[in-house]
Order: sequence, then structure tokens, then C-alpha cells
Amino acid sequence: MGPYYRGTSQGMGAFFDTLYEHPILMLLFVAGAVGTAIYFWRKKNTKEQSGL
Repeated sequence: MGPYYRGTSQGMGAFFDTLYEHPILMLLFVAGAVGTAIYFWRKKNTKEQSGL
């Protein structure tokens, strides 16, 4: 039947299973999310400062 978790679709279960098999992917996703958040945060702060 393949990887499946209660309350999720089979595709989502396969995604989580892949993350558990390859923990480096979790680190890459977290680093990407943090990098994206920092990028938009800095972009917002730069726009606010240039308006003064």
C-alpha cells in the first residue's frame, strides 16, 4: 500500500516518508524557509527606511 499517515493523502504520506528517510531534506527546507523569511523581512525594512 505504501506510506500512509492517518488523515493525510497517500501523496502527502509519501512526502513525509521521504523526509524521514532523508533528514538532510528537512534541514534544507527549514533553511530555505528561514532564508525566504529573512529576505522578505529585510525587503520590508529597507522599503520603510527609504520612505523616511
